Parts: sequence; C-alpha cells; structure tokens
Amino acid sequence: MRKAAKLLEGNKDFSTFRASSCNSKSPIKTLEEATVKKLKTKIIIIFKSKSFLQQQVRSMVGCLKFVGEGKWNLKKFEYIIKSKTRANCAPPAPAHGLYLFKVYY
Repeated sequence: MRKAAKLLEGNKDFSTFRASSCNSKSPIKTLEEATVKKLKTKIIIIFKSKSFLQQQVRSMVGCLKFVGEGKWNLKKFEYIIKSKTRANCAPPAPAHGLYLFKVYY
C-alpha cells in the first residue's frame, strides 16, 4: 500500500478517481503527499493537496485497499491510474472513518 500510494503523488490526471457528478473544470491535480502508516490495528492514510476532485479521496482509499488485500498488484494499480477511466476504479471507501484533519490557508 505504501508503494502504491507513492504512485499517486505528483501532478497528474485523476479522472479514474473522479465522481461522474464532479463539476471541477479539470481532473488534473497535484497530490503533494500520499502516505500510508500502520498504528496498532488502524491504517492511516494521509493525502496532502491544495484541492481534490469530488470523491477523489474515497476512491483512492478504495483502490489502495484493493492493493492491500492483494486483489491488485502495483502494475495493475499503475494501469488503473493511467487509464483515466472511472469504471476501472475500485469501489470508493465509505465516508465513515475518513476525516478531514487539517486545512491551511
């Protein structure tokens, strides 16, 4: 999961992780940081960016979960990112358990 998260970093087209109802003018975003940590029985995933697409974070977490469960390997995950196709995305993670930690202005 840590290696997969690093594949998300940088300036790229996040169409794979974008909700069909997203009104953002562009799917291109810069993900400054994607970190996966284990804390006892919890997995903590941190994403740092100036902005996100609608359902982008939930979708990325769902995909990282597939990698962690062994349903996808890194090569498949990289293909999913580059496909820019929402249909290739894993089911988004449920909203419960996901928290907005901090906002900087």
